[in-house]
Amino acid sequence: MLTITVSQLNRYVKAVLEEDPRLREVYVRGEIAGLVRHRTSGHYYFKLADEGGSVKAVMFSRYAQVLEFEPADGMAVLARASVGVYEREGAYQLYVTEMLPDGAGALAVALAQRKERLAALGVFDPANKKPLPPFPRKIGVVTSKSGAALHDIRTVIERRWPLCTLVLCSAQVQGKDAPASLKRALETLDKAGCDVLLLARGGGSAEELWCFNDEELVLAVHRCRTPVISAVGHEIDYTLCDYAADARAPTPSAAAEMAVPDRQEMFRRVRELEGKLQKSAESQIALRRQMVARLASHPALRSPRGVVERYKEKVDICHKALYNSKRIFIQRLEHQLAKEAGLLDSLSPLRVLDRGYCMVLQKDVPVTRASSLQVGDEVELRFSDGSAKAAVTQAAGEVSG
Repeated sequence: MLTITVSQLNRYVKAVLEEDPRLREVYVRGEIAGLVRHRTSGHYYFKLADEGGSVKAVMFSRYAQVLEFEPADGMAVLARASVGVYEREGAYQLYVTEMLPDGAGALAVALAQRKERLAALGVFDPANKKPLPPFPRKIGVVTSKSGAALHDIRTVIERRWPLCTLVLCSAQVQGKDAPASLKRALETLDKAGCDVLLLARGGGSAEELWCFNDEELVLAVHRCRTPVISAVGHEIDYTLCDYAADARAPTPSAAAEMAVPDRQEMFRRVRELEGKLQKSAESQIALRRQMVARLASHPALRSPRGVVERYKEKVDICHKALYNSKRIFIQRLEHQLAKEAGLLDSLSPLRVLDRGYCMVLQKDVPVTRASSLQVGDEVELRFSDGSAKAAVTQAAGEVSG
């Protein structure tokens, strides 16, 4: 009988399980239960369960951080894992490296989670949408080179607007490697000087179109400097790329119609504008003819000499009226001037001197008080006909002897 320790037993069982090639990579379907995410390490610890049992599972942070959805209790998933033993507890468990939602319900939950996260980043904000060019000359197409989408786009472009050039950057449009392939093609065409980009794929199941919900691809659509039209699936199919793009078309054919104008419509519009221009020109010519006719019937053109004579008479009348007004105005000014001069003359001090008075000045300053003079001061006596010098011999208040 073999006797071994617990540690030896656990180590042996672990070696048996890990050496089994069938258990190195298994896909296990079940519902998540008891989900715990370690606060510091970021590892997920949970159980996968179905109606018959459950198994412990761990998903280390390096795998957890690239999950495209947020796991939750009760969510059905398909886990890619290897089987091993946690020696300390002697319990076997799954070491999960990849996990996908299992079933339409789980896909919808994962899609809603991602959409909410991207919306919070402003990826779907209408304010960030770029306008489509009205007359593109170079159109970039991201799709499979063997798919029907490319044929539909070419057919529509050749029919509606053959003046532009199509540039194809082929990519995988479904499968695990599709998101990275689509992202590379989109970024390549964004640097190629295109006027608009078409991200297109024909119809398919939700699983087949799931790559167009990839977070990195959606962010690449959002970051494109070139306007992007998303045309994935049929009219009822919506992906996150549709929300991130500058415009969404229900089908690849509709995307091509949205990207370019219809030359037949352009021809019709040109003919319509040509007709309007013709009518406008004819209307303007008719108006100018009426104006010329009115001018030709004007008296100044029919009898210019008579018009000149009438204006000459008016000028003569105005000239006489102006001359009379000027003469009357001058007479009034002369009368007023004579009146003011007479008043000024009556108030002149020279009139007072004519009556026998004289002005006494000391250093050209009029003397108004006798008390301001002293004996010996020289003064000037100004008369109406001249002036004389004098000296003060007696001050004010003195009595002569």
